[in-house]
Amino acid sequence: DTHVFRVSARLGLTIKAKTPLSAEKQLVKYIPEEDIPLAHHWLILHGRYTCKAKNPECNTCGLQQICSFHKI
Repeated sequence: DTHVFRVSARLGLTIKAKTPLSAEKQLVKYIPEEDIPLAHHWLILHGRYTCKAKNPECNTCGLQQICSFHKI
């Protein structure tokens, strides 16, 4: 999913993932299997409503302190 791919990279949850599949492989190493569906849903919603592709709403984001993109 493009939201998960973009948001996980921006937050620094993945490192240099070139494809959504490579991002997924990195993410599942650290997310317990039972939490994967919920984490997927959270990343999608965060990407749709806060961490938008063109105009991310960093000023209203609760993840600023951990976000690699915000620190740039």
